[in-house]
Amino acid sequence: MEKIQCSYCAKKRCFGGDTTQAPDFCPSKACPDLVAAVKEKLKDPERSRMAQDVARTWKDYGKLTRVEETVLYARLRGYRKLGLAFCVGLSQEAELFTNLLRNEGFDVCSVCCMCGALCSDDVNLPEEDKVVPGIRQPMCNPIGQAAILDESGCELNILLGLCVGDDTLFIKHSRAPVTILAVKDRVLAHNPLGALYTSRHIYTRLNTKPPAKG
Repeated sequence: MEKIQCSYCAKKRCFGGDTTQAPDFCPSKACPDLVAAVKEKLKDPERSRMAQDVARTWKDYGKLTRVEETVLYARLRGYRKLGLAFCVGLSQEAELFTNLLRNEGFDVCSVCCMCGALCSDDVNLPEEDKVVPGIRQPMCNPIGQAAILDESGCELNILLGLCVGDDTLFIKHSRAPVTILAVKDRVLAHNPLGALYTSRHIYTRLNTKPPAKG
């Protein structure tokens, strides 16, 4: 299992369905039992319907924005009440997206990351690890966001700009299925892949060259 490395596969033969010529690190070849188990899981009616609705969105692949795809998927699934967990720094975007969802006929419950007014003292963060020692440092509450949206009866929760790690906590604790509209990257205007696209620049801070063998 430690040899599975799709990142280094040049052909991606799995896309065409024939993996007989795939490299040894291909999971489709190396993990036949797991692949078979997944197909069995997809026989579950609810999982099957969810997967079918994802497949249906492919008809408009490359034509719709991520915002529009999110609306389409929610409609295909038959969801009526949607939850929006957003970062306080993206409050304006959250308002616009909430307006859009409501205009599309959905019931929406939106919860800001600062709900509950928590601070770093609530998790006993050492003073030396604070941005400014001795000062109250606000803290996001993704577990609270998930709990509130679940308690509100949301059928699909949408993440908008939660910090790295906060999104992890939200996904871990949400009972409802989760999708991500956008992630936050203040340096690159919320386009984190820009760091990879520009990594060949002479002044890059990132080392994206293949690791030395050995």
